[in-house]
Amino acid sequence: MKDFFDEITDQTESLNYLDQGSEAWEAIRVGRFTSSEFHKLMGTAYREMTDTELKARPKTGKGSKTTKIADHSQISDAAETYIKQKVFETRTGKAKPQQYAYALGYGKEHEPDAVEEFERLTGLECTPSGFHVYTNHAGGSPDRLIGEDSGLEVKCPVFEKQIDYEMLTDHYDLKRMFPEYYWQCVTLLLFLNRKTWYFASWSASLPEGKRMKKSNIITLGADNQDIKDDFDQIRTKLEIAVKKKLELIKLLD
Repeated sequence: MKDFFDEITDQTESLNYLDQGSEAWEAIRVGRFTSSEFHKLMGTAYREMTDTELKARPKTGKGSKTTKIADHSQISDAAETYIKQKVFETRTGKAKPQQYAYALGYGKEHEPDAVEEFERLTGLECTPSGFHVYTNHAGGSPDRLIGEDSGLEVKCPVFEKQIDYEMLTDHYDLKRMFPEYYWQCVTLLLFLNRKTWYFASWSASLPEGKRMKKSNIITLGADNQDIKDDFDQIRTKLEIAVKKKLELIKLLD
């Protein structure tokens, strides 16, 4: 019996990828929920507590005045806005333009240097990649692929943000401090069916030898139970988002 994702997946397309910057790459991203923005779907939504839950609250102190509770089966207001963006893209055939930022251009300019340093520190060989689709409604563009089962997301901060990156010790820190990058890495793990994803940062402002620390390279493993649980959350949020997107398109068209 087919599940929801079987029904929205074109198997002839799902294992392909397209070169970044090409017209085909631009076109296939239209209307898709992408790894770089997937955190917008993962924000916590809340619902009103039931009478039973209200009665079970502590009588005094922490939680005694709470009237709402997290509901992971729903999506947040920010997610609703993101879905509307994808609806508009689908209806117009055009992706929402990216607003240029100095930090974005700086990161792209120095990405090859950061990858070279990562390769030197780890002994792993990286290859460029394009956009990989996941179902007919999602996908992502990895910074680099590593062999057949790994990938890399690398950041090149302009200045003091590197301090925050250097404070990271594991994927729990990444999720807590930079949820947008955590969900980017985890969705790429899922979308590309890889075993390991690395997150690293590199700063041109620091002296050579200190621009990237091996101890701060974060490893995310698909066999980690917490990440497996997050895969389930991703699928749940994506299913809700796709259904809402299709319902809106049907309503408006």
